[in-house]
Amino acid sequence: MPIPLRVDATTLPALIFGAVLIVIAVVMAFFVWRARRELDAIIDGDEGAKLHANRQFRRRMQVSFMLAFVGAMIATGDQLDKFFGQRPAMFLVWVGAIMILTLWMVLMALGDWLSTITYSEIAKAKLRFERRVLEEQIRRYHASTNGRAIEGADES
Repeated sequence: MPIPLRVDATTLPALIFGAVLIVIAVVMAFFVWRARRELDAIIDGDEGAKLHANRQFRRRMQVSFMLAFVGAMIATGDQLDKFFGQRPAMFLVWVGAIMILTLWMVLMALGDWLSTITYSEIAKAKLRFERRVLEEQIRRYHASTNGRAIEGADES
């Protein structure tokens, strides 16, 4: 039995809010997908960066899809006010599901944020180490005579 769509003063705010959430989710998913495609060319060959980017892509797409689902649940739930009036426990289950999905999205976003910070700090530490090694090689080169290493200097 199809549920007729009611649009009146009581259901319009939920329909608008749900539609806005769905539009935001679609736009987020588009930008995440586009950024991931552009990133593929940059991280070619770096397995660690690929793994991080794949996990990040999955988390962000999951948040986008869950946001769209929550938007649909909000708009649909407001249309079911007669059904929920007869079954108040189902209303609590519905609202609880929306809250759990919202909490899960927040946890996914926090996890993505922490993962990105951790990955960035590790990458910066590796770059600092490589820079020190290169600066040491430059220092040894400048200390040499005509490009020949000084006796006793370590070659790396």
